[in-house]
Amino acid sequence: MQLFIIAYTELGLPQSIVNAKVKDIIQNCAITQNVQIVVVGQGFSNEFISFCNDFEQVVIKSSNTITELKNPKAPASIIHFGATIKAPKSLPQYFIPLFNPNQIKGLSFLKRYFVKKRYQKWIQNANKVLCTNDWAYNSLKLNQPKFSALFTPICLPTVKVKSFEWQELSAAKEALTDGNNYFLAFAPLERLTTILKEFSIFKKWQQTTMHLVFIFDTQQEVEAALLLLKGYRFREAVSIHSADKVSLEWIAATYAIIWEGVDFSKTVWMDYAIQYDIPILLDSQNEIPATWLKAGEVFSFSEKQALSNHFKLYYKDEVYRQARARMGKDWLTKLNEARTNLAVFNNIVLSHNK
Repeated sequence: MQLFIIAYTELGLPQSIVNAKVKDIIQNCAITQNVQIVVVGQGFSNEFISFCNDFEQVVIKSSNTITELKNPKAPASIIHFGATIKAPKSLPQYFIPLFNPNQIKGLSFLKRYFVKKRYQKWIQNANKVLCTNDWAYNSLKLNQPKFSALFTPICLPTVKVKSFEWQELSAAKEALTDGNNYFLAFAPLERLTTILKEFSIFKKWQQTTMHLVFIFDTQQEVEAALLLLKGYRFREAVSIHSADKVSLEWIAATYAIIWEGVDFSKTVWMDYAIQYDIPILLDSQNEIPATWLKAGEVFSFSEKQALSNHFKLYYKDEVYRQARARMGKDWLTKLNEARTNLAVFNNIVLSHNK
């Protein structure tokens, strides 16, 4: 059979997040020798192309030229992450949502309405909506309750992260922060000023070269943040980037990661951070499922000096920092053990046309 993976999304997610899930699918399907995997998209990184080329049953087709979807040569299924597909209705389609449309920022009411309608259409057209973790599953049930019968939690183990030599991480750090250690922060734009104030307290306490690297979802948010940064006393120690720039090296080289106002679209990066022994700090105001509370240290970022105290603690106490990283590692191990009882991706998608 053929499995078509539509390796892009109309929802504006960073391509690296989509690529990560495509890799997971390829790895899981690779044990099935009678399936040809057709990855549909364009503009892929050399690293992603190299990964695909390691599997003889995987081919990459440009989304501009592919014709097999209209008339497949063998029994086929389609996986997508939020894309409108022109294909026969007889082909089973599986939708893997990678984020909640309610989290989209910067849209007018009308545009948000149409995005939500399109999202619901993808759900309705899917044979099943596959949720790769319980954070996604809980969020979908909460926000799309009338379609809950279509939501299926599945076991799709994450590809093991690439190992880096210290020279590679040093080079990434040099390019990002002039070689200085740094905290990585995923946070809403409206929280920028407050976090900067907390970082100022930390810098005054410690007189350190530690940097703070903010990651925002869009380039528009980056530009707005850069304007807010003007006049900040420690602006030379702050970097601001968009999510589509995030690399594995940035995650692996960081000191700790702050997660505030995030949804399940970023969970793949949380998984990667834990694999790299990076501790994660989670705002208690995030909609975190109970099963994720041990993934990192959870506290209220809104409490005065809570963040600055944690900056100081993680900076001064390496034993504490490593213990928190181990806590995340233990949590991930137990989570993966518990997920063995879930439906297996291959049994759902690859068995449909047998």
